Amino acid sequence: MSDKPAVSVVIPAYNAAATIGAALASVQGQTERRLEILVVDDASTDSTVATVLDQAARDPRIRLIRLAINGGPAVARNRGIAEACGPWIALLDADDRYTPDRLATLLRFAETQGADMVADNVVLHDAAGLVPDASMIPRTILSQAGRLEMAEFIDRNVGTPDLPRVSYGFLKPIIRAAFLSDHDITYDERNRFAEDYMLYVACLLCGAAWWLVPEAMYLYTVRKGSLTEVQSSEDLMRIRQMEADLLNNPLVAGKPDLIRALRRHKSVIDRCYYYRAFTDAVKARTPAAAARLFFESPLSARLIVSESLRQIPLILVKVVRGGYRGDKPVVR
Repeated sequence: MSDKPAVSVVIPAYNAAATIGAALASVQGQTERRLEILVVDDASTDSTVATVLDQAARDPRIRLIRLAINGGPAVARNRGIAEACGPWIALLDADDRYTPDRLATLLRFAETQGADMVADNVVLHDAAGLVPDASMIPRTILSQAGRLEMAEFIDRNVGTPDLPRVSYGFLKPIIRAAFLSDHDITYDERNRFAEDYMLYVACLLCGAAWWLVPEAMYLYTVRKGSLTEVQSSEDLMRIRQMEADLLNNPLVAGKPDLIRALRRHKSVIDRCYYYRAFTDAVKARTPAAAARLFFESPLSARLIVSESLRQIPLILVKVVRGGYRGDKPVVR
């Protein structure tokens, strides 16, 4: 193996002792051997560190980076990317896995196309085993490789009745490291929700050539209570602001498909923001804050009412199953 890796795999990990071994094994088993594997431990309190150190003692490609304070996945990914040596960055969550040919396939395609980003389809794996594994994107949408434009990416982050499981924010592309550094693109470390979505939008806004291939080589573990289900009103507000800024960006003007996609996605985020902020104020017993949100505008009142009605069946199911614990609504 040459001294410089072809790709740096960045794995943020927090209390991932139960899954990090399988994640690492899926990278170690890649047919592309020119790798470095950067595990960024986000101040775990379990045996994650010991597990990684044990693996690293047997494979010099594994490097452990330890954070003293838990900062969330965006902080961990930024740290890993900053220390990466490879020309390509590959993302992997600590409870997910790669198929053996994934990195070789994506790297070969990226170099052939001159791409800045390449992602594959995702296999959705239910951690509880209640739902069979299935590709997230059906072949009716992704039958052959193609370039992913910003309007389509944003549009495919809003679930529809016929495609309830499709959310392109779940994609885990390999990204050219020079593209990130040349455009000074990093994860927004304030967000613990939709941080991937925000980074990908920033890349596309800067003109990234992002290609999507139909092979499903990334096994994504869907776990109840994961960070993709936890949305703070502050996280949602930052997404709202980012999309409001984009709608006023000259680079977006004159692109009706992109404007329509942004408005559609922002309407979902608006609805979830007002519901989240309103219910947080009610739970905190601050009626003045709740009233202020409800009467902020005719739109805010309508969105709070509509999302509350949408949540009623979900709340009733939770009550039947043993109690409502205040779980957050899922946003795509």
